[in-house]
Formats: sequence, C-alpha cells, structure tokens
Amino acid sequence: MTTRVQPVNEARDPVRRDSLALSPPQKALVGGGIAVSFILFLYLAATQSMMQPMLMIIGLLLGFTLFHARFGFTSAFRRMMSVGNGQAMRAHMLMLAVAVTLFAPILAFGTSFFGQDVSGYVSPVGVSLLVGAFMFG
Repeated sequence: MTTRVQPVNEARDPVRRDSLALSPPQKALVGGGIAVSFILFLYLAATQSMMQPMLMIIGLLLGFTLFHARFGFTSAFRRMMSVGNGQAMRAHMLMLAVAVTLFAPILAFGTSFFGQDVSGYVSPVGVSLLVGAFMFG
C-alpha cells in the first residue's frame, strides 16, 4: 500500500499562512526613530558642514538595508552556533577581506583615488568608546 502526500497549499491552509506572516511594525517605535533622526539631521545641518548630515542619511539607509537583509554579526554568529550554518559568517569574512584589501593600499600611500589626503582616524579613549563597548560588547 502506498501513501500519497499532498503538497501543502499555503494560500489555502490558514494555520500555515498565519505562522509565516510577519507581525505588524511597531508604529510608535518607527515614528520615534524617524523623529529622532530628523532632529539629529537638523542639529547636524545647523552645527556642521553639509557633509555630516549627508553621511548620517547614507548611514541610516545602509543600516536599514542591512537590517532588512538580516546581515548582522550577531545574527550570523547565532545562526552558525545554533544550526551550524556558516554561510552568513563566510559572507562577513568576505566583506572584511574586500574592505581590508581596498583600504590598506589607500591608507599606506596616504592619498585616495580622488587626490584627497587620507589617514587613519585615531582618537583617544573616551566616554563614547566605553558606552559603545558596553552596549555592543
């Protein structure tokens, strides 16, 4: 006797469809984040050159993109430890290898492709380093 297995139709199976659905966004948190970002943008525009607010916008957009791609060091490490899938860790190592390969000659020669003088950004240990180390360490 053979048993036939029917494929699951996700559109017709309400239990399976609901388990795959994403939860709705938390509108208060999204609104708060947008408000804080806008206030920070206005502050930077008033106190700094226009390059700093533009860099903030680029950083926000890159962070948003990486968040939606689930591209993060902690998630990659957790995935490798919990299910043994090292694909995301390999992606991170490739990203770091490309970044080091591109930035090492630029920092060694002291000039970029655009003729600007470049050097490593070295600053003393301060409160921001300690707070960042506590939050992300």
